[in-house]
Amino acid sequence: WQHEPVLFGWKKKGKHLWYTGRKESTIWEFDKPKRNGEHPTMKPVALIAYPIMNSSMSNTLVLDPFGGSGSTLVACEQTERSCATIELDEKYCDVIVKRYIELVGSTANVTVQRDGLDYTYEEVASEEASDG
Repeated sequence: WQHEPVLFGWKKKGKHLWYTGRKESTIWEFDKPKRNGEHPTMKPVALIAYPIMNSSMSNTLVLDPFGGSGSTLVACEQTERSCATIELDEKYCDVIVKRYIELVGSTANVTVQRDGLDYTYEEVASEEASDG
């Protein structure tokens, strides 16, 4: 394949707002990331950032229900949006968290929710290390 589908939605009675120019093509050219062991279908951050900037304003929330390798989270961080992302596969959750920490250079804002409780990254990492 030489294309990647990117979908976005809006509220039923909401306006269909576009925050950049209206002369864009429906075909976007972005470099494909090199194959890596983190995730089989990692998306280029620039590819994800493009529709995010077109369809949302700074400091708004972007939902990614298929977190994958965390490209949407990284794009949101770089474009000053908040991101709520979900990933079912624990392996890829780890990829997302490590990628985010590497990007921001800190674990200060990294939390995990389990059974309705919030835990810091350090608490979870310490627990996992002791479980061996």
